[in-house]
Amino acid sequence: MLSYILGHIGQEITWVHNLIEGELALKKRYLGVFDDLSLSPVNMNIRPALVILSSRINGYVSEKTLLLAGVFQYIYIASTIQQCVSRHDMSTSGQRAAAAPASKLPVLAGDYLYGQSLTLLSKEGLQNYIQPIAKILRSIHEGCMIKNMLKQDLSSHMTLTEAIQKESAELFSGCCSLGAGVAGASLAEQEIFKCYGHNFGMAYGLLEEDMKPEYVEPYLQVAKESVARMPDKPERLLLLELLNYISCQRRSNSRKCYREGCV
Repeated sequence: MLSYILGHIGQEITWVHNLIEGELALKKRYLGVFDDLSLSPVNMNIRPALVILSSRINGYVSEKTLLLAGVFQYIYIASTIQQCVSRHDMSTSGQRAAAAPASKLPVLAGDYLYGQSLTLLSKEGLQNYIQPIAKILRSIHEGCMIKNMLKQDLSSHMTLTEAIQKESAELFSGCCSLGAGVAGASLAEQEIFKCYGHNFGMAYGLLEEDMKPEYVEPYLQVAKESVARMPDKPERLLLLELLNYISCQRRSNSRKCYREGCV
């Protein structure tokens, strides 16, 4: 099903992949942290796909749309690198002092990608998106800190749901609402895509944490209701199919990326 969906935006997805791979290839010369970067097909494509489909359904896909899709993928890769370093440090706390110098490189690499995402926006006439992207970055960092505190039992008043809301939900929401906006969607129309992305992101994040279906279904249902309010174009069905695909992957390991020992 995923290949069917991506087949409708194959050229656009390839453009984004080339942008990302070209940049990372240059940095591999002195940032070996990227050598072991291995993302699942879902995580390689889902965020750029949301940007592209949200833009196309609202009129067209421009180069700015594709650059924005690349920006969101940069952000995802950066957060993945840094969170995996955090998980590794948590599991080797007794060796933390000795491992500190080695773990700095992935953190710096993640920071580099965050900076690269903002640089792309400033260079390509997307300056208006710097502020909303910066808010998303702040939210992702807050979510990561909440997860770390939860694992250390230092913050009983915070929940995993809150962390997911600040991470996956915020990122997916931005993919959809900003993707629609760059194609000229009105603020009211962007809110529909924001609702879709937020609830999709909540469902996706909960599934990554192996939460039970009863916790996931309400978010999928609201996302489907948002699809019904979108323009009646072929992309609407593809956005619905993405929800159905993720729903069918409940027990799959869709977050295959860095694993302990890779960085």
